[in-house]
Amino acid sequence: MGVGKQIANNVMWKYLELVSVSGIQLISTFLLARSLTPDDYGIIGMVVVFTTLANVIIDSGFGQALIREKEVTRVDYSTVLFFNVFISILLYVLLYFSSGYIARFYNEPILNDVCKITFLVLPLNALSLVQTTKMQRDLKFKKLCFISLAATLISSLVAIYLAYKYKNVWALVIQNLLIYFFKMLLLWLTTDFVPVMKVSFVSFKKYFSFSKNIMLSAVIGTIFNNIYSLVIGKAYSTAELGYYSQADRIKNLGSQTTTQVIQSVTYPFLAKINNETGDIKGGYKRIIAIALIFVGTIMALLMGSSPNLFELLLGSPTWRTAGTFFLLIGINGILFPLHCINQNILMVKGDSKTILGLEIARRSIMVVILLITINFEIAVFVFGLTIYSVLLLFLNLYYCGKPINYSLKEQFKDLLPIFIRLLIIVVFSMLAGNVVPVLPIVVKVLISLFVGTIVAVLLFRTHPDFKLAIDLLRSMIKR
Repeated sequence: MGVGKQIANNVMWKYLELVSVSGIQLISTFLLARSLTPDDYGIIGMVVVFTTLANVIIDSGFGQALIREKEVTRVDYSTVLFFNVFISILLYVLLYFSSGYIARFYNEPILNDVCKITFLVLPLNALSLVQTTKMQRDLKFKKLCFISLAATLISSLVAIYLAYKYKNVWALVIQNLLIYFFKMLLLWLTTDFVPVMKVSFVSFKKYFSFSKNIMLSAVIGTIFNNIYSLVIGKAYSTAELGYYSQADRIKNLGSQTTTQVIQSVTYPFLAKINNETGDIKGGYKRIIAIALIFVGTIMALLMGSSPNLFELLLGSPTWRTAGTFFLLIGINGILFPLHCINQNILMVKGDSKTILGLEIARRSIMVVILLITINFEIAVFVFGLTIYSVLLLFLNLYYCGKPINYSLKEQFKDLLPIFIRLLIIVVFSMLAGNVVPVLPIVVKVLISLFVGTIVAVLLFRTHPDFKLAIDLLRSMIKR
């Protein structure tokens, strides 16, 4: 197999893993929510902040450091493995004895026991990192795909059974633990790596000199990416965190999953144009239009039917609040691909200084909005994410457009017609699904999606980039 075909094949398997795992988790969420409560999901949302941050520290950027290295020895792998395991045990012990404090911080006594069990994922993940990295270096993405699918499917089936029988938060705790356990087990059974009982401080120093900056950046990003969950759990209620967690998860599936695919294609495309002609403005204009039409239409359809959709999929009118939260943060999902693709321009141009400056400005804006909106009810606080995303759009469009002479005014002239169309889709979908209140909920959702789709086709059929967006959708389905 040629290099080009090999790369394309591995990209396909990575995308299949991403979509399939997300799909299984989403379906299991729909089934689990019929036996569990928003408070159960809120409890898990409180713990996820700590496990996510701890896992970033455990990896410490060594995975990326190993992947970029030309030659990696068994001693190198073993050194990183033992470091990962040592740090994971250290963090587990620290968090184990902090469980009581976490429970008191959130005023949720059950967290004391939930944390002690949930944090076992840390050593399990540490035992998986080197094996995963080695498979990625060896381009064994097909095997990684099946391992992730198997671990996710088995853990989801067990969790659905436990939720149906016991109807409490422990179904979610066990599900999370089993994902890490089965992934670790399958990786050790299928990876041709056996560690040597040796630690090289020379290897550690070499890799850590590169990975420490990645770790620091990842730690900061993780804290800010989870700050809303942290604050909602403390300042509001466990149930409201559960509603927010579900809305955010479905928003990410509709926006981030598809954006990752688009971004992985656009970065090398822009880099190629930049290297050949230096003029990437035309390609960039087309890419952001396609991304906005493609992701924006999906999000607009979901937003237009969201309260009814959440009630239907999660099995109870209780979850309509999560649908309302989804409606409030939906614009954040629509704008997400623009933020990502804008960053590609600066990466292609090698402008790391502006990237750092934008990151600092972005986090500063988030903190200011958070401090202001926390004084209001939960709906206003959640809507702060949309305000943040809109302000960030102005910042990104301005600074990312400068290197290619694409002014802020010119960009809004190109993008505003698309935004208006998306708003119309949301409005018509909402009206269609609620025009006859007595209809069954499934009929309301189908009417919303059908009317929204028809309106989208009518509005975008004359747009020059609509056909390319449809072609992108077909290629993703074929894959």
